[in-house]
Amino acid sequence: MRIRAVAAILTLAAGLGLSACSTSPMSANSGGDGTPSAASFSQFSDLPVPDKATMEVDQTLLLGNGENWTGRLVFSSWTGHTAIYDFYRAQMPGFGWQEITSVRASISVQTWIRDTRVATIQIRDATLGTEVIITYSPAPAAAPQPVVKKSNLQ
Repeated sequence: MRIRAVAAILTLAAGLGLSACSTSPMSANSGGDGTPSAASFSQFSDLPVPDKATMEVDQTLLLGNGENWTGRLVFSSWTGHTAIYDFYRAQMPGFGWQEITSVRASISVQTWIRDTRVATIQIRDATLGTEVIITYSPAPAAAPQPVVKKSNLQ
């Protein structure tokens, strides 16, 4: 019985070690010399990312590349919730984004538009630091304007 318990613990430890290697988060400067790796935040040229942010690869879903990607980017940062919120309010306009709406709360949300795309940024406190979820999607087509018919009745 004791041998089985030890074997189970060793198997679990080995499995956790291997899974940590295969899903290690990517950071903006994952190269030892400070050069971004191919799969890093450098692929997001239309989006500011705070220094020392860590991509949550297992929660991120990206379709496309360059400035034509759609999907969800999730990262964590040791920077506080308020500072991240202010970071995006200050930095997004410099990347050509126009703010549509924002809500500052325990889970803050900012919505931005640029050309034919919408970015929604959700910021919340996490167990260790702050979690940021950025969702990119195509902008909806302009809603048709109501047609007002003039009546012959005065």
